[in-house]
Amino acid sequence: MKYRPSDFHWNIRKVLNWMGQREIMIEIVDLDDCVSFGRTVKDAKNDLEEALYQWIRKNGIDQLPEVRETAQLIYIEKEMEKEEFDRINEEIKEMKL
Repeated sequence: MKYRPSDFHWNIRKVLNWMGQREIMIEIVDLDDCVSFGRTVKDAKNDLEEALYQWIRKNGIDQLPEVRETAQLIYIEKEMEKEEFDRINEEIKEMKL
């Protein structure tokens, strides 16, 4: 079976990228770290196919949740605020990489 991003529920959110510019993030619910980004929703949607493919390569197809026979849900989350962006960057600076 070929899996598609539309087989799963999504979280969509406007976030700030590393340069402080706004972009769209789409995350597949129930698949940790399966995310895509784009300047527009269309761009992020197009890249989600590749994100799902890479997630399956890394984690294995047997780790996918069962595909639901119901309508896809798309959750629109609150836009990232500057304070959250700053806090995340401070946490990253404190990491010992």
